[in-house]
This record gives sequence, structure tokens and C-alpha cells, in this order.
Amino acid sequence: MRILDFLETVIRSVGVGTAWLTVVPIAFFTGLQMLDRKLQLGVSAILPDLSTSLLFILIFMSFGFTYLRDGHVRVDVFRRNWPPRRFAWIELAGCLFVLLPLAIILTNYGWDGLMRTTKYAETDIWARRIAAVIGPVLLGFAGLVVVARNIAFLRGQHDSIAPSSQEDMPHGD
Repeated sequence: MRILDFLETVIRSVGVGTAWLTVVPIAFFTGLQMLDRKLQLGVSAILPDLSTSLLFILIFMSFGFTYLRDGHVRVDVFRRNWPPRRFAWIELAGCLFVLLPLAIILTNYGWDGLMRTTKYAETDIWARRIAAVIGPVLLGFAGLVVVARNIAFLRGQHDSIAPSSQEDMPHGD
């Protein structure tokens, strides 16, 4: 289970680090855009592209983190009444048949786009293309962590199902 903890730590670090590195500049660029509209500073032509690129990077690089924290959209109407074992089986099937194939497909397309970018495009979009490869890879690793933890839960070797939400996490005093 140490490797799962290590993978989760890497995914969490990348997600949180990316958030801090992108959210602050996005807010700054948005504020600068608003000032530019009023003061006619002449910088508004590049700011929307920068903000959009940073938002793209933020979204792709935080897919895995969001999934591990159970922050993705799901229909909870039925789920709240399910026993943990049923939920673990459904999460396991979802990972194996939806999440992992999706992560592989996104990584493949991201890699293809990155290779085309390095040959034909300007370097200003390389960061987006790199995020389009790394993000799905991290999502795939998050899926593998969830699969392994749910298998361990179903075998009685782990205490809880995965992914676990923030409400499920122990709170420090």
C-alpha cells in the first residue's frame, strides 16, 4: 500500500501545486483585463489567451486530485442508501470500464497533439499540450489507486472504500 500512498501524494501535490500556480495568475490577469477595458492599457489582446491556457492547465492537471477526493459529479440519489460493498463494486467497474480507458484515450490524443505541437506550433501552446498528456496520466494513476484500494476493501484488507470524500477524511484537532 506504500506505492498507492506515494502515488496519491504525487497526484495531490501536482493538483494542489498547479492550483496555486494557476489560480493566482488567472485572477491577476482577469483583474488586469478589467482595468484594461477602463484605462485602455493595450494589453487585453494577450490576456484572454493566457487566462484560457492557465484554466486549461488547471483543469487537466487536477483531474486525478479531484477524483481521489471524490469531487467529481455523480448521481447521489441512489448511492446514499447503498451498502459500502455495493458502492465499492460499482466504483471498481466504473474505474475499469470507463475511467481507465478514458485516461488512456486522452493520454493518446494528448501525446499526438504534443508531438504535432513540437513540430509545427509555437512554443506558447506547449504548456497546454504537456498538461493534456500529464493530466490524463495522473487521472489514470488515480484510477489505479482507487481500483487497488477497492479490491483491498472487498478482500477485507482496507478499512474504507475509495475514492474517499473530504467528509470521509479524519479531521485533525
